Amino acid sequence: MKFKYELKDFLNVAVFVVLYYVAFFVAMCSGYIPVLMTVLPLITGIICGIPFILFLTKVKKPGMILLMGLICGLLSLTMGSGIWPLITAVVASLLAEIIMWALHYTSTIHNIWAYVSFTLWSTGFGLRLYLASFASYRAQLVEQYGEDYVSEMLVNVSGVGFWGGIVLTLLGGVLGGLLGYAVFKKHFQKIGKKV
Repeated sequence: MKFKYELKDFLNVAVFVVLYYVAFFVAMCSGYIPVLMTVLPLITGIICGIPFILFLTKVKKPGMILLMGLICGLLSLTMGSGIWPLITAVVASLLAEIIMWALHYTSTIHNIWAYVSFTLWSTGFGLRLYLASFASYRAQLVEQYGEDYVSEMLVNVSGVGFWGGIVLTLLGGVLGGLLGYAVFKKHFQKIGKKV
């Protein structure tokens, strides 16, 4: 396995960060409808599976997934989502890197599991809401979004809703990974990836 990075590697990351984050942002916009907040992790996991699985066909070196996760977390931080998505992005990306590294970036089934791990970065958004049960943090959200919206969101994501969101994130990751694989199956066979 080569550890020497080339400009092409960083360009791949840049292109796929844009594709992934646009898909992620579009999926996250459905969360502005409070009733969809409960299934938002499932929606984002499914929609983002296609660009991420395609990205994994380009990943041949350690650190590329971590770089993508770090950039996604930093984008979320600069868009006002707080520090939690950045923290969870780094942790989830490291977990995905370990999965890919252990199998030398060659197994398609492990690509899917790496994506399932990577989707856990989005729990940082739910964690932010889960922590809103603390008065000082809730006040920040109310200032940003308004009392009615925050109250409706907290009904959907507090307590059991947060843990259910993690389960839906994992399920969305599996479904998104399978969808991404199905879309690019011919591509995987062409480049010699194992199923």
